[in-house]
Amino acid sequence: MVTQKDVANLAGVSFITVSRVINGEQNVKEETRLKVQSAIDKLGYSPSFAGQVLNSGKCNTIAILTPIPFRQSMRTFYLMEILSGIEEICSKNKIDMLIGIVPEAENDSNFDYLRPYKQKKVDGIIYVGLKKIPKEMFAELDKRKLPCVVIGDRPKNKLMSWVDTDNYEAGYNSAQQIWNHGHKQIAFMGIHKDIYNENINDREKGFLQALNDLGVKYNPEDYIIRTGLLSPTIDSEVQEAFSKWKKKPTAIFCSADWMVPGTIQGIKKCGLSVPEDVSIVGFDGFINLTYYYMNIATFPQPLREMGQRATEILLNHIKNPAQKKETAIFKVPFQDGDSLRKI
Repeated sequence: MVTQKDVANLAGVSFITVSRVINGEQNVKEETRLKVQSAIDKLGYSPSFAGQVLNSGKCNTIAILTPIPFRQSMRTFYLMEILSGIEEICSKNKIDMLIGIVPEAENDSNFDYLRPYKQKKVDGIIYVGLKKIPKEMFAELDKRKLPCVVIGDRPKNKLMSWVDTDNYEAGYNSAQQIWNHGHKQIAFMGIHKDIYNENINDREKGFLQALNDLGVKYNPEDYIIRTGLLSPTIDSEVQEAFSKWKKKPTAIFCSADWMVPGTIQGIKKCGLSVPEDVSIVGFDGFINLTYYYMNIATFPQPLREMGQRATEILLNHIKNPAQKKETAIFKVPFQDGDSLRKI
């Protein structure tokens, strides 16, 4: 195994000089720096991780924690898009990534959320939301003032930074876009009220407000279908709703793209078709429904850009622990598609 001492001997410099070059210190002549770098390249030397942490107090690694299981394809796509943005900024700054899955079970006392940080394996954490940060993790982050940025949620904490989309505005715009396509009876596919997902809740609030502002002649809340997260029974829930409605909706806004396939199946089981009888609009922008021979109208979230911004904020916090809380809200534009018919 090549050591720092081997590099020093080949370059004809001291051990301390090699250390200065490796750590990027400026008090080294350019000629000497080039000699050391040449020796490093010839020997294939890589600095010891433990030594790097000991010398600088930093390990140049960040952790990404998420409750999103890799086995669930649509939510995994959400995560992969965010990770692509995180990786881009990490690559530019020569930062490594460590990914951990937070257990789905609530109050798992056997899981130490901050173990990577305690073991000096990471300098900071990005938490990809969709679920509230576990209270044990939140309390320790707050107590230790650890660098942490949340994506997809807005923790009510004076110190914790976050990156999110303007879900209320997107929900409002969804109703307007569908209305402008001629639909005056519009349903909303949401989630059960006991499920924590502030993003979907905000989309629902914006959607309902828009319909009220447009002066609909029915109670919009009577046209809400509620389901569980990744529920396999969405088609049945759609059928049940259509059987109860005297006046059928001509369009449905699905507040997340993973709801779209089940909604389409439910509409078909009612003897109706998309978009001829019922139009569909989704939200997220990563669903591929070529099976249904149509492009889905949706609101694509700028997930890659969100990952980039969250990483930039985290690196700022790591570099300057006194950095004030930063937040970033991204707009979500409408993307038209074959699933939304003009009437």
